[in-house]
Amino acid sequence: MKMFAALSAVLLAPLFGAPAFATDEPAGSAVVARYNFDGGANAGKINDLSGRGGQLTIRGANNGQVAITTQGTSRFASFPGACAGNTATCAKALLEAPDDADLDPGTRNFRWAATVRLTTAQLSGNANVMQKGVATSESQWKMQIGKTGRAQCVMVARGSRQSFVARSAHPVSDGNWHRVVCERVGTTLAVSVDGESGPKTTIPSTLSVENAMPLRIGGPNLAGNGDMYHGQIDDVYAQLG
Repeated sequence: MKMFAALSAVLLAPLFGAPAFATDEPAGSAVVARYNFDGGANAGKINDLSGRGGQLTIRGANNGQVAITTQGTSRFASFPGACAGNTATCAKALLEAPDDADLDPGTRNFRWAATVRLTTAQLSGNANVMQKGVATSESQWKMQIGKTGRAQCVMVARGSRQSFVARSAHPVSDGNWHRVVCERVGTTLAVSVDGESGPKTTIPSTLSVENAMPLRIGGPNLAGNGDMYHGQIDDVYAQLG
């Protein structure tokens, strides 16, 4: 993603691509996956920029596609729109990278982030931005936009399957770009939006996330229409430790 001057990023965000939020830029070997879409897709695959993550593969059903959209000097991923009636024939698509031990933090500190843009009209329920694992099996970490438009950071404990959620104080479904960061540090699960810290949730120090599921961006799976994301996503990363 190309850098704009700070003022230009604010003024031009709705017209051009996602603005740069420097407050959470990952650095160093702890970054285990990163995708910014500026390189586009090659044969349906998007390269990881961290040197440690796997390629993202575009997966779709009912003619659904993830489009790499160019606006100004930026490129980002655009997902299929919400479908009237949410029927079984709705087009849907997501991005998927293979299971990777680096994306299984266990009880260690872990951060996952994405820049998102969507409107209330694009919400057909919860909208999953990125996740590894599912709530009903093994364990999970996830970022989603809830039904009310608030960003949610979710962790589900291995073994007990107990779920913990940190929710942003304000909605992000206003049609503007927003940087959402989820972070687990010790016994705290926190969410921040555009560099501003939000509510925190206390979690057990023993909460562990480790599973054999792939990393998915834009939805939980293609089996149904539940929790699919219908907006745009840019600058995705995961950082361990």
